[in-house]
Parts: sequence; C-alpha cells; structure tokens
Amino acid sequence: MKLIIQKNIKKFSPKVVLLIFGIFIILYFTGTSISWGRFDIFNFLVSLIGCLIVVLSLKINMIIILYKKCHKLIQYLFKIFFVCFIFSFVLFQSLIIFNMRAKPKNGADYVIILGCQVVGEYASLPLLQRGYTAIRYLNRNPETKVVVSGGQGSGENISEAEALRRLLLENKIDKERIFLEDKSKNTLENLILSNELYNLLDKNVLLVTSDYHMYRTLSVAKKIKYSNISGLPSKSQCSILPAFLLREYVTITYYKLLRRI
Repeated sequence: MKLIIQKNIKKFSPKVVLLIFGIFIILYFTGTSISWGRFDIFNFLVSLIGCLIVVLSLKINMIIILYKKCHKLIQYLFKIFFVCFIFSFVLFQSLIIFNMRAKPKNGADYVIILGCQVVGEYASLPLLQRGYTAIRYLNRNPETKVVVSGGQGSGENISEAEALRRLLLENKIDKERIFLEDKSKNTLENLILSNELYNLLDKNVLLVTSDYHMYRTLSVAKKIKYSNISGLPSKSQCSILPAFLLREYVTITYYKLLRRI
C-alpha cells in the first residue's frame, strides 16, 4: 500500500503538475477567445504564458539547478516576489469576490450603467446582462434616472451607450429618464465624464456593471469623490468568469500602482 501511494505521488511531481497546468491555460484561454469570436490580446498573452509553463515543465530539473547556482540575494528577491504575488492575488481576488454580491440601495437618484463590448450594432452578452440588471431596478424605482455610459471602440458601429439606450427603450424605459455619455473608453472615464455631464458626485448613485468588475468600479468612484454610491452587479457566465477574474487581478494591480484606486 505504501509503495502504491509513493508511486502515485511520483506521478504528480512538480513537472507533471506544471505540464497539466500549462496545457489547461493554453486550452482555456484560447477557447475563451474562440467563444468570444474575436482576437483578445490578454487571452493571447496568457496563452503564451501557458506555452512558457509547458516548456519550463519539460526543463524543470535544469531550472532548479540554475536556481541553486544563483547568488543568495537573487534567490531571496525571487522568494519575496513570489510571496508578494501570492499575497496580492489572494487579497484582490477576495475583494473582487466579496463585491460580486454587493447589495443596491433603493431610491437612487441615478443609475450609471458601465459600457462593454458592442458587436457591430448589437450589445455583447455582458452588456445585455448589465442592461437587463439595470432595467429590473429601474422598473422597481420609477423615479430613478439612468446614465448609459461607454464610447465607440474598434469593430463597433455604434457607441456602447447608444446600444444601452436602445435596449432600455425597447424595454419601455421612458426616454426622458435616459441620459447619454458616449465618449468614454474605460472605467475611469465612464465615471469622470458621467459626472462632468450630469453633476453626480453628491447624488445617490447606483453603479451597474458585471459582478467581477464591481470592486474596481466602486474603488474608482470613491477615489474620484463620488460621495454616495452603491453597486448592483450583473451575473456573469461561469464558464468565462475565471478569465475575467484573472484579467481583473492584472488591471487592479495596474490601477493600484498608478494610484487610481
């Protein structure tokens, strides 16, 4: 029995684990891009990292030997970097997941729906999810106004804000309640330009965006002095959620380094 356990442990050596992990990354992130029907630079880069992990797994013994030959200072710095990475990854993912269940306040003065990809003139699935989440809230709160936010990107025939405006109108939201912000290119601009147009900093504002995106959105809003905000997350597809969670970790790290949040 002991020999069998030892053999099974050997089968799952670091080399095998790294190989399986690298292959999984390649297949998952390549498959995600294919399912989206478009080339995605982030998924492409992560797939390349998966290829690197596969190569490293095949050369793991050589890498261990080289590591042991490195100066003690380099080994120490590598360990610090690895610990910092693990700590920050666990911390940020915990914050993201916690905010995925944010609870909205009723009776908001304004809802801001953050834009997402448009394909031609059609809202992508994440944008539709955000739109319908906002519509349900607006139907329960008939006095609340709504700002649809998002500019026009590559491959988009209309702005993200216009796609949201059409969706709201199709679902019987009064056009007098809908306000447009159609120039922004990212989360920070969504919130800055919406405020510049409609003076929202001191209003009771509800932010509607995808669940994985809620922590960053609320953090940015607080950073630029929105004084009374809450979040209403739209639920994402489970199959693509890991890709977005990893993307959010990278983006939040970038925002932290630039002190945007």
